[in-house]
Amino acid sequence: MYLTFGLPWLLALLPPTLGLVWWWYRRKRPPERRVAGLWLWQKAQRQGRSRRRLDLRLLLLLLAAALMVLALAAPRLALERPGEVIVVISAAASMGATDLPPSRLERAKAEARKQLSRAPRAVLVVAAEQPQSFGPALGRTLLEPLATLRATARSADLAAAIARGKGQLPGARTLVIADAPAPLGADGYINVAGNGPNVGITAVGPGFMALANAGPGPWRGTVSVNGKSYPVQVPAGGYSSLEVPAQTFQARIEVNDALALDNTARFDLRRVRVAVSGDSPALERLLGLLGTSRARPAELAFGIGTPPAVPAEFTVYFAPTSSGQAQVFDVERTLPYLRGAELVGYTLDIPPKPEGSGWQPLAVSEDGQALAWYRPNGLYLPPIESLQNLPAFPVLLYNLIAPRAAVREGLLSSQQTLLPRPSPNQPLPPSFQLSLAPWLALLAALLLAAEFYRFQARPPKPPEEAQPLTPASPVV
Repeated sequence: MYLTFGLPWLLALLPPTLGLVWWWYRRKRPPERRVAGLWLWQKAQRQGRSRRRLDLRLLLLLLAAALMVLALAAPRLALERPGEVIVVISAAASMGATDLPPSRLERAKAEARKQLSRAPRAVLVVAAEQPQSFGPALGRTLLEPLATLRATARSADLAAAIARGKGQLPGARTLVIADAPAPLGADGYINVAGNGPNVGITAVGPGFMALANAGPGPWRGTVSVNGKSYPVQVPAGGYSSLEVPAQTFQARIEVNDALALDNTARFDLRRVRVAVSGDSPALERLLGLLGTSRARPAELAFGIGTPPAVPAEFTVYFAPTSSGQAQVFDVERTLPYLRGAELVGYTLDIPPKPEGSGWQPLAVSEDGQALAWYRPNGLYLPPIESLQNLPAFPVLLYNLIAPRAAVREGLLSSQQTLLPRPSPNQPLPPSFQLSLAPWLALLAALLLAAEFYRFQARPPKPPEEAQPLTPASPVV
């Protein structure tokens, strides 16, 4: 149980308000009292100094003023009672950083244990590329899967983790513990980020690598590639690249920083398994030059014929026939395998329209005639005879095969290497809150009403007339 104020700065008005009430009360003219003689009044004053009477009216006015100021400050009484809770904890690789000892993840686990150990019913959701949940169950039973949690994911989808937790325990409060900024939909958020420096490898390719630096200043160091050291300089909060003579390599940054997962990486090439149906010497030669191998199950298939309504695997179909020719006017430029494959301006045969739904135009003529089609797991192209002599044809096949041939190992995530930085916490709201402002205002009104009735509404007693002293009768 604790007390909070919505407008705490108003509490600074309490001393001047009480002082103003006291000054206003004391500056009023004192009531007139008639006495038999001034010497009797002075004598009574001397006798009463040792036991000064309480001024009830002043006390009531001071209490009422104090209560009104407190009411304006919007006090709330909060009570935290154990209840159902959803704990979302990030498993992103950046949570393994040691800039917040012993690590960001261990700090997050400690906060999660506090919530789970007292919850009568809880759900634990681990936020990674795909969220993983445990429960609903008694909170203490979820401490074991919490202890085995490791921070190795390249990203953490906090929004998906929150949605999963709310689906499993509707109505429960959601607490997110992460080093990334607070997501929408969370009732509470605890930040476990730090400010430690970090350098890591964020991308690798044939003879190429990229590095990022999350530190406050430029980093100068060495990278060991296949046993040979190369000097590198990376600007603060930025990136740098390094080209090496080897197409395949193993690399390691010679540094001791907050995150070790991004200090090593490897790039290699392997043969892609392909399947080919139909006779096309040009296609066979090009697939051989690209380092593919015939094997089943295939990762990529090529065939001459009309595609089925729903291809079973990613297949590139070449139409067996055509119905005229047209010049390419535009292509779907968002597809990664068309990067560098320039088709605009070339004349292609027009393939028959494929069967089934889901096929979208890949290349169109000026009058909107589709010259090629695509869907998530396939391509439908004009006859191969109209493509094999175009510069775009080997580029297209390379774009399809090269991503499948590349073997990349390492964290390779710039989002994790550029460590998230601290942001403000958002504590869980208390399970029970009571606003004290109306009650304090009501009590102040009652005190003012009592003061009015006691000292102003009742008519004052008439002053007693001083009785003249009668001389004593003489004693006979």
